[in-house]
Amino acid sequence: MIDQHHVVTGLPSSGLNRDSATPVDIIKLLDRLEQLVEDSMQIFGRAMWVNADEFFVYTNKIRAFLPEDLKRANRMSRDSEKLLEETKDEVRQTMDSVRQEADRYLQDARERAQQMVSQSEVTRQANAEALRVVEAAEKRAAEIRFGADQYAKEVLASLDAFLGRIMGTIDRGRQKLDHKDVRAVKP
Repeated sequence: MIDQHHVVTGLPSSGLNRDSATPVDIIKLLDRLEQLVEDSMQIFGRAMWVNADEFFVYTNKIRAFLPEDLKRANRMSRDSEKLLEETKDEVRQTMDSVRQEADRYLQDARERAQQMVSQSEVTRQANAEALRVVEAAEKRAAEIRFGADQYAKEVLASLDAFLGRIMGTIDRGRQKLDHKDVRAVKP
């Protein structure tokens, strides 16, 4: 009888599936990968002409044998990293926007103060009003910056809590897998 797996991949079928695979089976597949590299031509510590078909057959088998909890934890980790980067970008954009708004507000106040000072008819009153406007603008700019900093702290604290939950889920998944490994190894 012809082994269809052997015809497609050029390798004998292992007869394994996710339900029947053991950590020992996965270790054997990893050993075969290492043997592929060791048997290839080596130049300056680099493996040359490794049989790519065999390599990918072994890596795909290893992936297929991995428990769903591990795959799910890996996806959650990638998703949380993506969310972290998106949140950082959003916070950066918000902070840039707030700073630009504060700078515009301050610049407008300075320009108004300069206009008031330049009018010769009420120089003293203009100076006093200009000083008040600049102080108010600086106070408002400080409030805007403080508000932006508070917002950034809240977003980062929320993100920290979210990532903590993700890491807890990942740790529980690893512990569960470790517990399964210990039970599988015991005679």
